[in-house]
Amino acid sequence: MLTTWRGLEYVPQAHTGKTMPSTPIPSAVTDKARLKALANYGILDTPAEPGFDGIVQLACQLCDVPVALVSLVAEDRQWFKARIGFPPCETNLNSSVCAHALAQPDELLVIPDLTTDPRTAQNPLVTGEPHIRFYAGAPLRTPSGMVLGTLCVIDKVSRPAGLTETQHQCLKLLAEQVLNQLELRRAVRARDVLRETEAQAFRAREALRDMQAVVATAESDLETILHAVVAGAMQAVPSAEGGAIELLDGKELEYRVVQGTLGEHKGLRLPLDGSAAGYCATSRRSYLMLDATSDPYVQRGLIGTIQLGSAVFAPILRGETVLGVLKLQSVKPFCFDERDLDQIVLFAGAATAGITEAAARSEARAKDVYWRRLFDRLNEGFIVGEVVRNADGRITDWRNIEVNPACGELLGIDPTTAIGRTIREVLPGIEDAWVNEFADVVETGQPKTFTREVATVSRWYEGHAFKLEGDRFGVIFLEVTSRVAAENRRTGMLAIGDKLSNLTTIPEMTAAVAEVVGLTLGTSRAGFGRIEGEVEFVNIEADWAAPGQSSVAGRHRYDDFGNLRAPLRRGEPLVVNDVARDARTRKNASTWQGFGINSFLHMPVRERGRTVAVFIVHDVKPRVWTPEELGFLRSVADRLEAGVARVRSEELQTILNAELAHRLKNTLAIVQSIATQTLRGVTERDLVQVFDQRVLALSRAHDVLLQKSWSAAQMRAVMESVLAVQADLDRFALDGPDMNISPQAALSLTMLLHELATNALKYGALSTRAGKVEISWRTVETGAPAFVLGWAEHGGPSVTEPNGRGGFGSRLIRMGLLGTRNAILRYDPKGLLAEFRAPLSDILVQSH
Repeated sequence: MLTTWRGLEYVPQAHTGKTMPSTPIPSAVTDKARLKALANYGILDTPAEPGFDGIVQLACQLCDVPVALVSLVAEDRQWFKARIGFPPCETNLNSSVCAHALAQPDELLVIPDLTTDPRTAQNPLVTGEPHIRFYAGAPLRTPSGMVLGTLCVIDKVSRPAGLTETQHQCLKLLAEQVLNQLELRRAVRARDVLRETEAQAFRAREALRDMQAVVATAESDLETILHAVVAGAMQAVPSAEGGAIELLDGKELEYRVVQGTLGEHKGLRLPLDGSAAGYCATSRRSYLMLDATSDPYVQRGLIGTIQLGSAVFAPILRGETVLGVLKLQSVKPFCFDERDLDQIVLFAGAATAGITEAAARSEARAKDVYWRRLFDRLNEGFIVGEVVRNADGRITDWRNIEVNPACGELLGIDPTTAIGRTIREVLPGIEDAWVNEFADVVETGQPKTFTREVATVSRWYEGHAFKLEGDRFGVIFLEVTSRVAAENRRTGMLAIGDKLSNLTTIPEMTAAVAEVVGLTLGTSRAGFGRIEGEVEFVNIEADWAAPGQSSVAGRHRYDDFGNLRAPLRRGEPLVVNDVARDARTRKNASTWQGFGINSFLHMPVRERGRTVAVFIVHDVKPRVWTPEELGFLRSVADRLEAGVARVRSEELQTILNAELAHRLKNTLAIVQSIATQTLRGVTERDLVQVFDQRVLALSRAHDVLLQKSWSAAQMRAVMESVLAVQADLDRFALDGPDMNISPQAALSLTMLLHELATNALKYGALSTRAGKVEISWRTVETGAPAFVLGWAEHGGPSVTEPNGRGGFGSRLIRMGLLGTRNAILRYDPKGLLAEFRAPLSDILVQSH
């Protein structure tokens, strides 16, 4: 069977035996660098996401087409991340128009008539269902220049004029938003992977610390040490359900220490030949067993006995001598991976160290020597401290009793000079929290985990503090400055995205983004400036400044501050780490320092090959700007410029809407004026007056719709607008929920109420002083949801059903709402009763 599309239906067809001539596929489709870039986004065959779906819906509306796609061109197909008006989620490349857009990465591909273009004339989707005729695609180009696909719009009729300039620009902007979504999605995915990696590393460190704490107090108790190793390994690899250390005894391995599901198998002996653990021991290599049932080394009869599904093994070695095997297992297959194998190797090494140290201590009882070796071997910083109390017994400081060599590198100090001195002496100005938290550990005996900055050295640390004997405590820690900075930048970028999506003015945007950047990077000032001329002047908008720093908003001439223009003109960032040392600013250093600036960075924003704006950050002290910070600011500048472009586009659209409304009102006025002049000689003036009133009613409805840019109108506002022309509003009782109705519904309701009120004024309740009209509306959900409008007159003269069919007004009333002809009229002697029904979906504004 073949498949085709009829309208929006997916319809199977029989083979005809004929094949269409294939259209040559552009060579860019198979470019390996492009395909690698596409694969790096990890986007193919992922579920639908609102961020992309919203873009294609907006593209359809802006370009007035039935079909819009986010199309990604792979090596053998084109796949749609988001689509509207096109059911299939992918097609082969012979059916792809988007593939041809890869050949022109810098501009839109617009084909007004697909049947006349040689690239698409024989395309199966052009020659057959759904018979597409018009195509426009904006390339999805990555920062590195690779085109992944297009954001395209498609019509089933040719469009010789193509797109308007506004549609052209909007489609390009929406394509940039698609790429921003892809970049944000990749950043979030990378963040999640990084967090999981960091969490796994943290678990391993915690398990090592716990194990080391047990080993430190075990002295020569080998059993305790081995239990700590197995417990630590299982803690670091949560998927493990059982663990064991199998020690070598002749030609066999004995289960010496067991935990978890292997707890009842202590003493079990296995031969070196014919077991997976034996293979690990004899090969002296770690081993990953994915599935016990198909593993070539496992004893089949052992699988059920020890509930073995998958496992990891690591040899315990002392030099070239095999001491045994560390094993972790699960009852389920495929529970472990290479990262778990790396973890167990680490703990096997710890087991080796534990066995070796236990043997050494049992022989020499050299406890102090062991501690020093372990202490000095740690890559983590390790401190033994003792609190210092004042006369009242309150802890005010702590003294370094032991400091390992790693502390020197982590803190930037000489560890030999730190012993015997207090932390306030070693790091003057250190935050009180570094004293108070460790004091709490000593006072309560409860260990604490911390992540905190030492501002005096501008470094972040993560670690674990625990109580020792008396007033002493231990601290083991690592520097995590890079990780914290990266997380801050990711958080800052997400915050910027949230703020830009909610703000509607350019000053609000620049001020909000400047504040996030300043706080994220810890700078003294941040702002956004527009470039004038060939980077001659910068006009800085309202900026953000840290407490104690003044604003530099205003117009500044670059040449007044040094030789700075060249990199910005080339589109490169202007980076100065120290204004007093940099050759470009040295002569003007006092000018910079007068503003409280000792280092700065200007990140250019480019448009059509020119620098049009800069994002600016200042620091009150000299500072080395890192590549990661430059990348962050580049992303911020691009994101802010995109937000500014969006606001300007919306402002322009508002102006266009207002102009269109003005011209429409003028047209209605001209129509009324022409009618007045044309009908001046007509003797039946009541008919002329009826015509004038109908035009006026249309004008009133237009006024209500204009309040919401012709996208919707409020039900009550429409009613009040048309009824106020006929009589005082206190003559009408309105009862129903206010709701947004479509422009078509607003115009139909206006004309219907106008005719009903006109008749009531001539013949019904409004023809007397006491008469009133009740207008009610509601929705009903039984069957297809419907809108019901009721009209009830009372207090007027007795009414009877008119003879004949009546005039245009009567016919308009019988047509009902939106021409549905679902109108029920009852001429009750007490007053006219009418009910009108229409599909609710036709009345309400449809949300997309």
